Amino acid sequence: MEGVKVSIDRIVVDFTNVHWTFFNPLRQWLCDFYNAACYVKDKGFKYRVRVREGKYWAYLSYQLVYARLARKHTLRLECPPDSLVHFQSWISEIGNHATEILYVRSDVAFDIPLPLSEMFVLSLTGRNMKKRKGTFYSNKRHQRQVAGYCRVYDKKMELLQRRGVRIEDELTRFEIVYKPDEKIPMSVLVQFPPQFDRLYLCSQVVELEQMKPKLQQRVNGLMSGELEQKQVTGYYRREIEKQMRQRPILDFDRVAEEQWEDIITIPCAILGGVVSKVPVAL
Repeated sequence: MEGVKVSIDRIVVDFTNVHWTFFNPLRQWLCDFYNAACYVKDKGFKYRVRVREGKYWAYLSYQLVYARLARKHTLRLECPPDSLVHFQSWISEIGNHATEILYVRSDVAFDIPLPLSEMFVLSLTGRNMKKRKGTFYSNKRHQRQVAGYCRVYDKKMELLQRRGVRIEDELTRFEIVYKPDEKIPMSVLVQFPPQFDRLYLCSQVVELEQMKPKLQQRVNGLMSGELEQKQVTGYYRREIEKQMRQRPILDFDRVAEEQWEDIITIPCAILGGVVSKVPVAL
């Protein structure tokens, strides 16, 4: 499958050991300058700040509720890469007041220049793929921060309906949450591209008429949303996988590895100021 472009929709990082005497004035300045919304919660992170300026946004979370009483705590930042650039001045300053800057997770998007009607997706790990309102999902909505959570949808239609942007070519987006088992220092993130081939199969649907009727019936059901993956027996899932691997497939690992450095160089430079290619073991 050719012409696939990889990007990051949002990125989440942790700044460790950020002192209260830095965070509190920053929080107040964000509220004054951007009219940011600030909340105090009783679960997860105690302090939440939501910053928005036009199309750019960033969420700050500080001090885990269960953390011991101290003057230094983890500060978590969540935002799209273009917001990192827009808010670079004050985001970079956070890094200057942290011990470490650690990558937590991101939504990695694969843009495929084909219509959604030609795409077949299959979970390889027991997740239940299902289609709702034209979008394929794995697992449930409250699990969207879990490693491997995905959604597949018509990006061309989404651009038109939500942003009023019209494009000529077909475009399908396959988004997957990349959340490593261990947090990765931003300085060496370039060495750890995501690997999704073990999680999902994504293939182009061609020559379905060559498949046996029972297999073809189930493939059509999965693609239309009439069937959820859990409704197809293991035997048929294995047979479908064999057949669909004979069609053009998306090699997630290869495509991500080829484009990973270009994708994360700017975020790494803004957040940590260093991009290291010296091999490390986590």
